Amino acid sequence: MNTSFEIFHSVNELDQKLWNSNLDLNHIFLESEFLKNFEKNLNEKEIQPFYINFENGVVYGHLITIEGEKVANYINNKKYSLTKLFIRKLNLKFFCFGNTHLSNISSNSFPNSKLKEEDLKNLIDFISTNYKINFFLLPSDFLNSITKQQNLLLSSEFNIDPDMVLYLDSKWKSFGDYTDAVISKYKKRIRKVFKQSNSLQIKKISSNKIESLIPELQELYLNVYRKSLFSGPPLDLHTLIDFTTYSKIEFSLYTYSLNEEIIGFSSEFHCNNTLYSYFIGIDYSYNKEYSIYNRILYDSIIHGIEKKVSKIVYGRTASEFKSTIGAIPVKSKSSIYSNNAFLRFLTYPFIKKISPKKWIQRYPFKKKK
Repeated sequence: MNTSFEIFHSVNELDQKLWNSNLDLNHIFLESEFLKNFEKNLNEKEIQPFYINFENGVVYGHLITIEGEKVANYINNKKYSLTKLFIRKLNLKFFCFGNTHLSNISSNSFPNSKLKEEDLKNLIDFISTNYKINFFLLPSDFLNSITKQQNLLLSSEFNIDPDMVLYLDSKWKSFGDYTDAVISKYKKRIRKVFKQSNSLQIKKISSNKIESLIPELQELYLNVYRKSLFSGPPLDLHTLIDFTTYSKIEFSLYTYSLNEEIIGFSSEFHCNNTLYSYFIGIDYSYNKEYSIYNRILYDSIIHGIEKKVSKIVYGRTASEFKSTIGAIPVKSKSSIYSNNAFLRFLTYPFIKKISPKKWIQRYPFKKKK
């Protein structure tokens, strides 16, 4: 193996002390004990984890299969085209330099110096040869960790859906303060959502009750997953059980029930003065009548204010919808690289057509005087 890096496929194979020594307080989601929670419930046919040690840092990534249908959603041309038809027929095997389940959280750490493009190319050559992989996905945070020399890997950059983030005003002490900060149009929206969702029973689920709910929650989660434009394999929600035992991150799970039937759920991570609104599930046959999704978004604001966080990270889906509560976009790029010159010739024209769907940014807050 090339001496500039080592590859492992399980946390148990790692020198965990050495791995964690390359992390600072901002990389809690990259600590070996946290990643072990994902590894425990991975479907090995869908995802193979890679723990990569460089001399100056670490990278978590995995081999995944992405359905062509998901890729076709991002092809920015007319609805019916030969390009989309061709892409939809493919299931593409990728190596992703990141965690597709936590797509907006960094999965690499180079504390003292960036990763040299030359060293990355050596790694890609090794993975390509030994694991028969032709395509590599380089997420935004990983691109930022590379010392760009000849830009060999960046010729196929494309825009992806932005991260939607709500920054909380430090003066907000209650949800009422947030409501006072929005214009009348959105005050009416808030009142309507709480009226429609008033009959829902909302519970914070204790850690010892989560396991019994997993079958119901998994179905609700898959409803949302299937609607996502671009994603890797779905998460096995048994992973949520282990999140509750990881002391460095406060994990919370909430269910939304109607007549004792769970019709929605949300989950949140709290750490580093930030609330991450992550895995959710919804029965869409009830969503419009009871405003489940809207209520989840507003409840996360309530929780964020209670925990006195500075921001709430909502992820990359439903950008326009999230902007109605005040979330703003953080622009992101990714890159797809192939080690095969012929495949680059075939695929790069398609990659250049990849872009998020256009949407309208909403501005719910009153203008500051």
